[in-house]
Amino acid sequence: MYQPSQSLMPINPVFNPNGSDNTSNRLIWFGETTNIIQLNDVRYSWAVSLYRQMRENFWVPEKIDITQDVTDYVNLTPGERRVFDGILSYLTFLDSVQTCNVPHIKNSVTAPEIVLCMTEQISQEAMHNQSYQYIIETVIPSDRRTHVYDF
Repeated sequence: MYQPSQSLMPINPVFNPNGSDNTSNRLIWFGETTNIIQLNDVRYSWAVSLYRQMRENFWVPEKIDITQDVTDYVNLTPGERRVFDGILSYLTFLDSVQTCNVPHIKNSVTAPEIVLCMTEQISQEAMHNQSYQYIIETVIPSDRRTHVYDF
């Protein structure tokens, strides 16, 4: 049975009443902020710009028409299908790991503006997972889906 080891990084409290919101003392890692996200007074202004740019990347998988992809998949050679299935399987696994791992890293980040970016990254990784599942469930024939998930 899996036994988690002791955490190597200290976990940032949800709210730190003893922290300071003074941006001149704010650190990305292991700082002493209150953890209140307030974007009008930040130390890392690039993070606010990055967050806004990340929000522009948002899209919903089911809104993309992949009807032609179904036809194209059927017309692939067996070798091409194997490559397609393998890449799709790999991306599903990769973004599953990222979706689960980024929150652990985020727990040690104390600059609220950076936390905001990481939270958006978690959301986007989860959306990627949903996208791959949408492709698997729409493009891949039902008798091959389990193979792709387990590839």
